[in-house]
Amino acid sequence: MKRTKNGQEPKRAYNAVLINRNFSDLNPLFVGYEICRAGKSFGPFVRSYTLIHYVVQGEGYIYKNGNRYHARAGEAFLIHPDELVTYQADMENPWHYQWVSFTGRLAERLRELPTVVGFPHGLLQEMLDATEKDMAEYRITALLFEMFADLFEGKKARHHYVRQVQDHIRALYMQPVRVEAIAEQMNLDRRYLSRLFKEKTGKTVQEYLISVRMEAAQKRLAEGFSVEETAQLCGYEDSSNFSKMFKKQFGISPLYWKQTKGE
Repeated sequence: MKRTKNGQEPKRAYNAVLINRNFSDLNPLFVGYEICRAGKSFGPFVRSYTLIHYVVQGEGYIYKNGNRYHARAGEAFLIHPDELVTYQADMENPWHYQWVSFTGRLAERLRELPTVVGFPHGLLQEMLDATEKDMAEYRITALLFEMFADLFEGKKARHHYVRQVQDHIRALYMQPVRVEAIAEQMNLDRRYLSRLFKEKTGKTVQEYLISVRMEAAQKRLAEGFSVEETAQLCGYEDSSNFSKMFKKQFGISPLYWKQTKGE
C-alpha cells in the first residue's frame, strides 16, 4: 500500500496515471490500490487494456462470461481487453487490492492463464513505490517482465503442484487433510488446484487421499495392528467409517483381510 510520508493512515484509494511510452512488448498505463468497503462493486465494464488486480487482504468475486470466480489474499485476477467484467468485494471480508494496467504484444499471452492465479507477493507494491521515482514507466516495465517470468514459470511447473499435493498427502495422511488448506499453503485457488490434480492424475484429491490411506492400512494390518489401531494410524477417528471405506476399496472387511491376507 502507498504510505504517506508523515506516517498517517493511507488514502483508501490511489491511482497513478503513467506517461504512455508506447513500449511495444509491455507498456504500463497506470497503477493503484483501493481499500474497498463491504460489497463495493465495479462494472460491468469493458476495457481496451489488460488489467491485473492483486488481492492484498480480504476477498471478493469476479463475474465474466457467465462464470463467478473467487479471489482472496495472495491471489490476482486477470481482466483482458474487450471482456465484459464485474467484480465485487465480499460483504464480510472486503478486499484491499492493488492493480496495474498495461498494453503490449506480450499481454495477449495472459489469456493462457486462469482468471485467478497465484501471484508474486510484493510485486505490485514495488510498482506503486516506483511511481515516486524518476523514470517510473521504465521501472514498472521491468517489473512487468519480472511478473511474466514468475507467472509463466509457474505455468510450466504445474506438474510440480500435483507432486506437492501428493507429497503433502503421503506425509500427513494420518492427520485431517483438507484440500482448502493445501491450496492455501500453495497460494492457489482450491478449484483450480482440484481441476489440475484431476487432469494430471485421473483422481480427485480426496480419491488420492483415500488410496494412500488404504495402502497404509494394508501395511499396518499386516504388521499386526488391530482394526481400531489401524484406523487411527490412517487418519480415521471412527473405526466403523474406516471399515466401510476399506471394504469399498478392497471388497472385504479389514478384519477379514487381516485374518486371511495379512498373515
